Amino acid sequence: MLLYVGTYTASKSQGIELYRFNPRKATLHFVKTFPEIPNPSFLRISSDGKFLYAVNELVNWQGKPLGAVTAFAIQNGGTELRKINQISSQGRAPCFLTLSHDNRFALLNNYLDGTILSVKIRQDGGLGEIVTRLRFAGSGPVKKRQEASHVHSITLNPQNTFAVVADLGTDQLSVLAFKMQTGVLTLLKEKTAHTAPGAGPRHVAFSTNGQYLYVANELNSTIEAFIFDVQSGTLQRFQTLSTTPHGFRGKNYPADIHLSPDGRFLYVSNRGHESIALFTRQAASGLLRFLGTTPAGGSWPRNFTLSPDGKFLIVANQKSKNLVVFRRNYQDGTLEKTSTVATVASPACVIFWSGKN
Repeated sequence: MLLYVGTYTASKSQGIELYRFNPRKATLHFVKTFPEIPNPSFLRISSDGKFLYAVNELVNWQGKPLGAVTAFAIQNGGTELRKINQISSQGRAPCFLTLSHDNRFALLNNYLDGTILSVKIRQDGGLGEIVTRLRFAGSGPVKKRQEASHVHSITLNPQNTFAVVADLGTDQLSVLAFKMQTGVLTLLKEKTAHTAPGAGPRHVAFSTNGQYLYVANELNSTIEAFIFDVQSGTLQRFQTLSTTPHGFRGKNYPADIHLSPDGRFLYVSNRGHESIALFTRQAASGLLRFLGTTPAGGSWPRNFTLSPDGKFLIVANQKSKNLVVFRRNYQDGTLEKTSTVATVASPACVIFWSGKN
């Protein structure tokens, strides 16, 4: 399998890094860098494995206060990326992107401007016309981080009928109706849910059936669990848990969140505590139980991914510039560190490619 790594490039003319993963040895080997792609901090691959999309997390693009998003064709067994096109993200610092199941639309958000977009994807995989652009407003009690809306992610439910927007700046989870035929997003104001004041919702994870939603809160180091009505889009919170062990008093900022393929375990990355938190999950009730944390093997674990078979978890440690491979125990969900590899630029996103994602 191959692993694409999105990065923060800073002043270096580096871009997306490519690694080959050896599951027998549980090791990563650097293959190449696709250069001169500025700040490709978040990546998505189409479900047919043919195209890769990267947000360019910029605040100035072509002389304007904007970011961008770039489409690539994956070629030569995954070892080549051919740029198809690049468009404006219509806002500053785009940081998250998702695709509809049929690969016909891309949804993305701009962190600094509190905006979201739905974009039509052309038949050649390129990014086409903007279908919907919406802007959010508001603030929260943490003045340094919540002075305005800061949308951190937009996530489609498994049925692709709704999208949930996590707004770190306003402590809101906004629900939007998504039309699969047209790509139109419609805000359902009456469905808006709120996290705890000052929580700072960042990323979310849906259960496979779409009936439960788990939110990683960046500013208060918690997970909030919600029941999600797949028919109406209504959210109802039923549980809140810390992502750090009892007694921890240091600064910590949860980042990424994923369920295991079988839905029995939930993982969250802790920046500050420098760990991956592990929770067990009851499928019937959706309830979580905190089991503990595993050291991330580096500093500032921003993003992580599970292999398609669920046997491995790979962490991107942004500040220490390394990728760490963990073998995952199917029975109890625990992680065992197997290897570490240094990156060129600061890793911000990791995603597997095995011909089809």
